[in-house]
Amino acid sequence: MGARINQDEFLKRAKQRFGDQYTYEGMIWRSYKSPVKIRCTHHPVQDINITPEKHLQTLGGCRHCLRARRVASLERELNRKSAERPTAKQVSKTSSKTVAKKALVDPSRSRSSSL
Repeated sequence: MGARINQDEFLKRAKQRFGDQYTYEGMIWRSYKSPVKIRCTHHPVQDINITPEKHLQTLGGCRHCLRARRVASLERELNRKSAERPTAKQVSKTSSKTVAKKALVDPSRSRSSSL
């Protein structure tokens, strides 16, 4: 098992990982696995009830920050995929080549002439 983490060690690790994103002023420390109340500085709507262990293992616990991260990630993914998609000019050139190839097909080999 790992070494026990006390409040001072937790605060040091949390500051190192999250910087000033969370405030720990109203926190009542019981143990590393007992829930504490912290507050996000970007979204101080309500206290976050999370164990110190989960706080350090996850993205912090603020659902508003998590939602913003997900939205930013999805936007990056959509922008990346739209950059990979062909433009309208490239699509029209491909379409015209396909039409030209279909026009060159021998009509005597089509199914309609064998019926």
